[in-house]
Amino acid sequence: MPSSNPLKTSPEEQFVVGESDFAFFSNHAGRAEGAALMLCRSGHAEALANQVSEELHEGALVLLLPGSFFMLTGRTEDFRMSYCVFSRELFAEAAFRLAPTFFQVLSSRPISYPTPPHTQGADAWFRMAEYTYRDKDNVFRDTIIKNRLQNILLDSYDKLLRYSPAQTLPETTTRQTELFHRFAELVHEHCTRQREVSFYADRLCISTRYLSTIVRNVVRCSAKDIIDHAVTLEIKILLQSTDLTMQEIADRLRFPDLSYLGRYFKKHAGMTPSEFRNTKK
Repeated sequence: MPSSNPLKTSPEEQFVVGESDFAFFSNHAGRAEGAALMLCRSGHAEALANQVSEELHEGALVLLLPGSFFMLTGRTEDFRMSYCVFSRELFAEAAFRLAPTFFQVLSSRPISYPTPPHTQGADAWFRMAEYTYRDKDNVFRDTIIKNRLQNILLDSYDKLLRYSPAQTLPETTTRQTELFHRFAELVHEHCTRQREVSFYADRLCISTRYLSTIVRNVVRCSAKDIIDHAVTLEIKILLQSTDLTMQEIADRLRFPDLSYLGRYFKKHAGMTPSEFRNTKK
């Protein structure tokens, strides 16, 4: 029987806590619909999270933001991780007040090895999260876990500020922060079909110029850069974890023809789709 994806929630279960060997992700790339926090308990594996590749062993902490891709290779028989997965809505409520730059950094560094005291804190957090998950009759259950999630995000934010002094956090208004979050969610949702900044600006009911200004204020890159990064990542995942032909990938991502896909991918990935697929075999 094929293993099931442990990183799933449902309308009835807005968060799920457990432990798994993560066999579902062994040589198979899956997307986190919501957000997931994981702590490696034993064994080791090579993890690919948003094209960041790093070995996982005991004590490794993984934070996947909504829309992230995750895959494991070389997973040992004793590999196990504790996990807590949150619906996109619950995560958005918990993370609303955090600076977008924090999530930009987390997206580029989803895997970390905390210091021993911080690892102990993460272990205690998982035990409390599991207690809340099992307490299904608690009428404040979702609120409690949302607060627990906010606590560990704030703790991680603290470590980022203290141990990365060179990181400059841009000043943005609350309105700009909210619009940036909505833009990022729309890109995750629509990037396989829409690659123009104007589409996202229209959905946000703002001008393309204002959207570009917001994105540059928040993450120091253009809105088109973020869209192209998301599309390139989608192509990489399809090349690496499926047997789809190049034409099928072009059709799925709504490129006008195979030649256009090849030029687009080479511009943003530095190699052709065929070269990328061959390097990952």
